[in-house]
Amino acid sequence: MQFSEDTVKLLNQVNQVYPGSVVLRGSGEATGKLTHDQVSTDMLGTRLMVEVTDATAPDFSATQELLNMMLTLSGYPQVYFQLKSEDINMTDQLMVMSTYLYQPALRAITYKEQAKHGLVTAAVVKAFANGVMSTLTPEAKNDRSEAALRLLTLLDARVFMNAVPSDIDTAIYTDSFADAFPEAWEAAGNIFATMKVDDIKDPFTVHRAVIAAFKGFDAQMIAWNLPELQALEFATLMPVLSERQLRLPLAQVFDIKHTEMTDRNTEKSAYVALSKSEGQNSFVISAPDENQPEFFKALYQTPVREVLEQIGQPFVVRQ
Repeated sequence: MQFSEDTVKLLNQVNQVYPGSVVLRGSGEATGKLTHDQVSTDMLGTRLMVEVTDATAPDFSATQELLNMMLTLSGYPQVYFQLKSEDINMTDQLMVMSTYLYQPALRAITYKEQAKHGLVTAAVVKAFANGVMSTLTPEAKNDRSEAALRLLTLLDARVFMNAVPSDIDTAIYTDSFADAFPEAWEAAGNIFATMKVDDIKDPFTVHRAVIAAFKGFDAQMIAWNLPELQALEFATLMPVLSERQLRLPLAQVFDIKHTEMTDRNTEKSAYVALSKSEGQNSFVISAPDENQPEFFKALYQTPVREVLEQIGQPFVVRQ
């Protein structure tokens, strides 16, 4: 499998900012389908290996992964998982679904960047649509067993189709989505609208769009009488804060909430810092076994920047 000169150039750019070495490898045959699981990133000794396992559109797959890495290395909000429940399988499922729901906001930038460089061709759009259709089963009346998967997949498809160049006709594909998954396609459109995808361009707008996706997904789950994901509380989203907010006492910016889950770093009872403006988990802490009232009183009076730096929680300063 060969990668283009532009893809190799992007790999070199990533290596200039990554604190280590990133290598790119390709294997596998072309299936005519594009899915996100056709590219993986794993540690290989001291190196980070990006591997594309399908030859359908290797440059598209590779640059998608590399561009995502560039954004996170450039300070765009990442999602972390600092909580765990007693049910390991449930925790794993929450992590996977929250990650899937977080990614479309970043991809709103990377898909457009790929389109700008000629990587979103008619063949790629067709392969992407084939990937969606092969991932999902058509909706059936009164059967919502795959409703969450459809919604996650089709939200990403909405974001992708929005980035396709105007000279490529996407109607044949979006119509097929609407025919096979009418309920989920419409629901994905509702979340897409709240994310304000066309405005996503920097860490703040990515952060805002991720929270909109988290909220919209749970609202749809409630409407369908399905369990909520509750990613607002479960997933830690790197906070994006103004200089003024960073100077304020913590009590003016965050609410501290005790959760039934455990802090996976300390194995102790966890407290989640929820932003007052959005209710989003911005960091997780554990309290000392003794003198908890004094601990929280002091915590609430401490400037936000000082707290975040003390616990080692990354944050982005809003420009």
